[in-house]
Amino acid sequence: MKIIHKIDETVRKYNMLSSGDSVAAGVSGGKDSMLLLYYLLSKREELKLRITVLNVEHGIRGEASKRDSEFVKEFCEKNNLEFRLLEINATAEAKAAGLGVEEYSRNRRYAFFSSLGADKIATAHSLSDNVETLLFRLARGTSLSGATGIPPVRDNIIRPLIECTADEIIDACKELEIPYVTDETNSDNEYSRNRIRNLVIPVLKSINPDAESAIGRFISCANEDESCLKALAEGYVDEALSCEKLRGEKPSVIKRAIQLYASSFGITLDEKHLVKVAELIDKRGRYQLKGELFAVSDSETLRFKAISENELDFTVKSDVVDVSDCNLYKKEFTFSCDYDKISGNVYVKHRQEGDRITPAGRGCSKSLKKLFNELRIPADERLNVPVICDGEGIIGVYGYTVSERVKKDKDTKRVFLLNVLTEDNN
Repeated sequence: MKIIHKIDETVRKYNMLSSGDSVAAGVSGGKDSMLLLYYLLSKREELKLRITVLNVEHGIRGEASKRDSEFVKEFCEKNNLEFRLLEINATAEAKAAGLGVEEYSRNRRYAFFSSLGADKIATAHSLSDNVETLLFRLARGTSLSGATGIPPVRDNIIRPLIECTADEIIDACKELEIPYVTDETNSDNEYSRNRIRNLVIPVLKSINPDAESAIGRFISCANEDESCLKALAEGYVDEALSCEKLRGEKPSVIKRAIQLYASSFGITLDEKHLVKVAELIDKRGRYQLKGELFAVSDSETLRFKAISENELDFTVKSDVVDVSDCNLYKKEFTFSCDYDKISGNVYVKHRQEGDRITPAGRGCSKSLKKLFNELRIPADERLNVPVICDGEGIIGVYGYTVSERVKKDKDTKRVFLLNVLTEDNN
């Protein structure tokens, strides 16, 4: 049959199956997964495949969901296939884990599939699924990487139906008399993917009946381009990133180099973070990624580094001059105050919870958190702002304000001058 030949071509193109493979097949009982199982059965003797069918009952659809699992179990018994079932309460368990139901269910499914230790894990994702995924990502915002859709092969996960449309799969199930069950929630347009499947794709098909295949070709092109750019970026990734080498590169390569470097820390950066980190290629500075993890640049090397809130990385330069000489030094120093009003030693720190200041001329005390909000200092930059203190408390916020307690006035005789060098300046 034509679709079997098409699946054969996909399997050969991506080298999905080898003789003697043990295959864990995720089968829900729907048309896609039942065609996948039919295909694997048709190759069982030829390729000496050892097939185990895995089914997940998510506990969402009540008796209908249990009926589907029982359907798959009975099919396996008739065809001498090993059957394994995982039953979960996806809604309650996802809430306890602090995850969305879809994300939690996907994580549990793949953990279950992997637990078997099979050579290959076969899932029934189709071209139509891939098109829906692309449209969903485009609607929410994505890059070229996101436009690559669902990969035909990822590690030991294979997707033999990835080039078959839903219509082709329905026709094949009818012609080959493959039994399957229908998930009644597929028609519920409360779900975003269902709205794409039931409302958006039909409109696209009214423009071009072969729209899914056309979008599939775009996904293939996006994969080729992304692979090329990623290969170029890999040449820049080491224990740190060389700013000098990256400065001459295109933004697309720079971002991918940063993303690859970030992956070594177990994180994926969104576009906002990528842009901010990329800006550090051309300057000294740092940018908070999450928690205590920062991207730090000395203009030669860009690296990711854990920085504690209490870690002092400020270099301080200070001087004391007569008030009549103060103007001579204004270009060299950013912060100044009345030296004779200072109590004890001066030191510089990062902002800490509970810190307060009485800004000069404001007539009231306020928390640094509130002050930073008023000054519109971005949350991810607040840890970079030096806080200047003496023996009694905070006397200034570097670059922004001086405390009323130590401000200069007509009686000032000696002026304390201070400059702070951080990784954000020279």
